Amino acid sequence: MKKYLTFMLALALILSVCAFPVLAAEDNRNAVISTEIDPAYIVTIPADLVVPYGQENTAFGAVELVSAKLEPDKCVKVTLITDNLLENKADTSKTIAYTIHEGTVESVGDVFTFGRYFAAGDKTDLTVGITQDAWNSAYAGQYDDTVTFQIEYVAAQ
Repeated sequence: MKKYLTFMLALALILSVCAFPVLAAEDNRNAVISTEIDPAYIVTIPADLVVPYGQENTAFGAVELVSAKLEPDKCVKVTLITDNLLENKADTSKTIAYTIHEGTVESVGDVFTFGRYFAAGDKTDLTVGITQDAWNSAYAGQYDDTVTFQIEYVAAQ
């Protein structure tokens, strides 16, 4: 009987030791899987343009967000920086005023100062406008101006 009782106690002890790993298996553990994608984008801007004499509206091309990997609360902002004056190369005091508008030659819109672009394919067509009065008062000669397109990655608003 003592042998039987000793055997049962030993068996109970072994079974109790084996039960702990079973209890530990019921404990849930988490593993985090993560990644990070850096923002990236490609913006095209209009190329150089020669405006024919006397033409009031000339297509200037487009600002376009060609491809983009943007954060959900961000966008690409393109700001136009210009003094809106073509300067005579021989005498910079002689100028021709112009404006850059949103839209096409057939559908000229508001003056373009900046645009916000949220997804690949977003674009703004641009048109250069010179009034007939500006052409009529211009001196002969070659004129030019440089416009700057400032491109920024900013908070969407």
